[in-house]
Amino acid sequence: MMEIEVNWKAVVSGIILTVILGPLLRLLIPSLMGVLSILLASVACGYIADKDYLNGAVNGVIMGAAVGIINILMVYIKTGIMNMPILSILIYALAGDMSLGFLGGSAGSILGSFRD
Repeated sequence: MMEIEVNWKAVVSGIILTVILGPLLRLLIPSLMGVLSILLASVACGYIADKDYLNGAVNGVIMGAAVGIINILMVYIKTGIMNMPILSILIYALAGDMSLGFLGGSAGSILGSFRD
């Protein structure tokens, strides 16, 4: 049976990388900044997690969820409003962040398997 480990170093590194890539990509590709920053950071997260693709995917999902929750908190702090329409949009965005984390984390762990 496969054991899944959460590599907190990988998850935190992915979160930090997302925070760094966001403003940089906003200058280069504003329309894709949110998607690319999470996707690239989750690839790094999966690569750092250094196990099979499922483990990288789980670490990527955790990283994506953390980034999504941070985004929800930032929207609330900036607006002071959290009504149902806003929350439903943010929940969809959270699911998207987790999906990107899954894809990137899987890809990163597969990339990591090539270095061995």
